[in-house]
Amino acid sequence: MAGDVAFVEGPLKFQLEFVDVDPMALGVQARLEVEYSGRSQNLKWTAAHLWFEYDALVRFETELRDGCDARLLDTSEYEVLHFERQSSQEYLTINPPSQRQSQDGDCIAIRLTINAGSMRALYAAFNQFGKWW
Repeated sequence: MAGDVAFVEGPLKFQLEFVDVDPMALGVQARLEVEYSGRSQNLKWTAAHLWFEYDALVRFETELRDGCDARLLDTSEYEVLHFERQSSQEYLTINPPSQRQSQDGDCIAIRLTINAGSMRALYAAFNQFGKWW
């Protein structure tokens, strides 16, 4: 599976590929792909040209490890992904709705029920990635 940070956990497949680095802004351009193959539904969502500050990636990794909520924010502080753990169940919301969303832009928002342990699996994938920041 391609991608710098990648994992598969049950029906969920996640890939984050770092494409370009901006040393002046301490950020990185990335391509994100999420696939979900359920019993009766399948989804493939891709976002190219995302920019993340290194601090946002570190915060996201820490939240995956330590918390019940993990939010991946782009350089505009827009939430791209939201993982949440409630009791023994985990959820992933892709492109969560926001008041800042443009009414004429992309407005796809998807909430998936994912396997318990998916947040830890993604944390492990981030932790294994050889970071330069």
